[in-house]
Amino acid sequence: MGGQALRKIAIVTGAIIIIVGLIIYFLNSFQGGVVSAEFTSARQKAASISQEIVNLTSETSRKISEANIVQKGGGVNQLLELINQAKMTNAAAYQKAFDLSRALQEMASSLGGVGQGRQQIGYEAMALELSLVSEFISYTDTLNNFLNNLSKAVIDQNPASRRAAEDAIKNVNQKAELINNLNRDFLQKMSVFDQ
Repeated sequence: MGGQALRKIAIVTGAIIIIVGLIIYFLNSFQGGVVSAEFTSARQKAASISQEIVNLTSETSRKISEANIVQKGGGVNQLLELINQAKMTNAAAYQKAFDLSRALQEMASSLGGVGQGRQQIGYEAMALELSLVSEFISYTDTLNNFLNNLSKAVIDQNPASRRAAEDAIKNVNQKAELINNLNRDFLQKMSVFDQ
């Protein structure tokens, strides 16, 4: 498996970190009118969980980048250890995404006290963000599939395993693009909500 595959995954993972970072910014930068204490609390909780996801995704990306460097030097055991570490942090991000989903649902359920027009925008933003989280969950699963296929390719040196890992990269890239589009729409809605 060439270093090109690991480099591509590291770049895509970096893009996901930026997307979740923007979510944190918008969740923390709320300046808009009066909303319930429950909404504010749920928003802060969602921002905190998003930060944990960024940290875990950054760590996954770092392990993948390290694996790319190790792969060039040959150390199979060290490469497999880095892939396993990336799988662990990716799995933790996967679990945190479910926590984020619950926090977003709390935000949506606490929108009852805001004006009707603003409430609708808030619901639309939460629906977009829940879709984004769902896609992130799928992204982490796809990334894990890539890492599993990569481990197999490193161990058995089988061309079929390499092709499976390369196919998984395409799926990861597609998920990242969908997440990026959902994030753009979410940020637009939250910007309107906060005005």
